[in-house]
Amino acid sequence: MASRNRLRQEVTKTLVEQFKDWGLPRDIDYKSYCSIVDKPVTGRAIQKSYYNWKIAVRSVELAAPAVFAPPPPPPPAPEPDPLESLSKASVESDEDE
Repeated sequence: MASRNRLRQEVTKTLVEQFKDWGLPRDIDYKSYCSIVDKPVTGRAIQKSYYNWKIAVRSVELAAPAVFAPPPPPPPAPEPDPLESLSKASVESDEDE
């Protein structure tokens, strides 16, 4: 049993790094994962440690919840200063004279 736990830790660590680096979604299937990642975790390692792919992805979610967290909203744009536009207009009118 100790070897399965060790294998689970290694698989989870690898999957967490790959999900972060590649920005993979939570609902990706194993076939798509293999086509995207350059060195995927083997199906045999997943079967020996977690029995199936969905449980392995769930372990990634539990180990590093930030991987699947939605990105923070962008900061709001600052409102333009109304006095600044008036000062620009007065400078331009002074130059025209």
